[in-house]
Amino acid sequence: MSPRREERVEPPAIVLNHAPGAPAGVLREVSAGAEEEGVPLRRQTGEGEAVELAHAAARDSRLSVGVGVSADGTLAVHHAQLPADHPALEGDAADGRRAGRVAARVVTGLPLT
Repeated sequence: MSPRREERVEPPAIVLNHAPGAPAGVLREVSAGAEEEGVPLRRQTGEGEAVELAHAAARDSRLSVGVGVSADGTLAVHHAQLPADHPALEGDAADGRRAGRVAARVVTGLPLT
């Protein structure tokens, strides 16, 4: 009998990929928006602009949905099946909570209000 191998499996979650120095308030708002819709979110740090970060996040997410936040607070929501340069949503720091809600609604299939 072989020893049992422990494998780390990431739970399904939206991935929030943010640049170092991204505004903490924007990250909190994105997290709050996803939480309001009942969809878990996992953070990671990356390099690049919001759309690039969001597309990488969507590819890393088991739910195929990601949010990217750049160092200046601009943000994007992306789905892994969309073309890399065509996010579902682009916005600025004021759109943080909306971005979290939109990402969660893409996952759950609810209208993007």
